[in-house]
Amino acid sequence: MKIKNIKKIFVIKNNLILFLIIILSTFSITLFNFINNSHASTKLKTVKLFNFSSKNSLSIKKAFFYALKYNKLIKIAKYKLQDSKYDENEAFSGFLPKINFNEIYMNTNNPLYAFGNILNQRVLTNQNAQYYFSPSFLDSPGMIQNYESNFQIEEPIFMGGKIYLGYQRAVLHKDALKKNLSESQQKVLYDVAKAYYSADLALRYVNLMKNLVKTMRVYKNLTDNLYKEGQVVSSDVLRAKVALASMKEKFASAKKNYKIALYYLNITMGVPIDTEFNLSTNFKFKPFVNPISIKTLQNEAMRYRPDYKAMVLNKKNVALGVTEAEGKFLPKISAAYNYYSNAPTFHPGDSYSYSFMIMLHFNIFSGLYDYNNLEKSRTALNTIAAYKDLFKNKIEMQVRNAYLKYKTDIINTKVAKLASLNAKKTLKITRNRYKAGITTLINLDRTLDDYKKAKLNYINSLYKLNLDKYYIKLVTGTI
Repeated sequence: MKIKNIKKIFVIKNNLILFLIIILSTFSITLFNFINNSHASTKLKTVKLFNFSSKNSLSIKKAFFYALKYNKLIKIAKYKLQDSKYDENEAFSGFLPKINFNEIYMNTNNPLYAFGNILNQRVLTNQNAQYYFSPSFLDSPGMIQNYESNFQIEEPIFMGGKIYLGYQRAVLHKDALKKNLSESQQKVLYDVAKAYYSADLALRYVNLMKNLVKTMRVYKNLTDNLYKEGQVVSSDVLRAKVALASMKEKFASAKKNYKIALYYLNITMGVPIDTEFNLSTNFKFKPFVNPISIKTLQNEAMRYRPDYKAMVLNKKNVALGVTEAEGKFLPKISAAYNYYSNAPTFHPGDSYSYSFMIMLHFNIFSGLYDYNNLEKSRTALNTIAAYKDLFKNKIEMQVRNAYLKYKTDIINTKVAKLASLNAKKTLKITRNRYKAGITTLINLDRTLDDYKKAKLNYINSLYKLNLDKYYIKLVTGTI
């Protein structure tokens, strides 16, 4: 009897130790996930700490830095990537055993359950066997209560490749979202470059209008002096006043457009819209150092484009889906272990038992569901393969168009520069002729307007060339 009690104490002690290990493991995993989630949340909430001093100098590189840190689209892509990591962990959990502990209290007069509880409690003896097996007890057992503790372990052995393939697909999905994050970053950087140079273009227009206002004021004073000397008529004086007022209006409009461009730049970077910057760029164009060709750029695009890489990963994912669908026709094998303790009162003098099972499951016929799922997966693979080829052709065309536009704009910029220099010289000659009384104010206004158009055309051509460079980097995935 003492030996039996010692065995019970030993079993109870082992169960308590195992139970404590499970509780501690669960607590450790929960704490680890909480710390990781808190750390990730801290990273994603750094935008609230955004602070700038007034009138910061902003270069294109610094604008890129702010965009990568604060842009909302990039943050959304990071959240999606973070979510995919949890999906990967969830898929990996399929390899791990499932451990459960159940505490069940039952009070019943159901003959089947009541007699089952008596058997589980192992209270049958030679003395009471006649009573428990008697028809009077079996027909009306009375209120029989039972306390059951159940410790379960389940482990899949072979599930037709579902767990392994599911984990591989989760990894591929996460890797594809990494490429999508890179794609989002590159698109945002291109948008920032576009907004940055648009703001700089607006600033150049402001400076041009400012200089033209000064020039028109000089011309107006010159016209006033010539009128006093009797060399021009009063209509020239009025025309000079109107031209000066018109130039002031354009100057005010240019300042408004510049402020709007700065607002849009701030929105694109993800910083507060009212943040003030001083753009630090000389707006000069620097061509590519090494000679480029369409074929070279297309090869770079196939090698670096993150969206194309994501397409390749998604195709692999869908191909694994076909293999996973084929695995549904294979048998499944799993193992389970259950450990029980039963007693009529709360656990003193428990009766212990266990069960160990290996289950083989083979799906003979599922109403063609698995077959249709397999064919659907194969169709999805053929579809994404066709999309991949189509996307490759689209990228090659984007690269070709970007290259040809870049080459064309280089020629246009050279022509615009010569036209601007020529217009400046013509304006100087016309001004001297007007001052000498050889030409009219109308001709001087027309020459000034030609100079303004030529100067704006040259500034716009520089703007286009700078964007062409970034667009080539965007379509080749190297921005």
